[in-house]
Amino acid sequence: MSLYVIVAVRKEAVSGHIAYVRWGQAVRGVPGWISEPTTAAASEVIDLIKHGAQVETAISVDGLTVASRAVRVLVDDGGREHLASVPAPSSTLHTLFDLPEF
Repeated sequence: MSLYVIVAVRKEAVSGHIAYVRWGQAVRGVPGWISEPTTAAASEVIDLIKHGAQVETAISVDGLTVASRAVRVLVDDGGREHLASVPAPSSTLHTLFDLPEF
């Protein structure tokens, strides 16, 4: 099963929310990419998640990309949608805000 993998983020200057991502499509447990990472607006990622796509963050460890934590859509009090990492019992899993910025 393929999933979308976010490897870097660009944050909004004022709010700090994720505005853009670098992401690609991969198959869990299979080295390499189905589609190499490209830049996309956070709104595109939000739409795919809302339609059931599986999206995770990933980090590079010794030259290998390792999927880390699932990404979800979070709605704030004003009704605006943002990307957020799914809570996890282990704080060692990298979140969106731990990823490199571009």
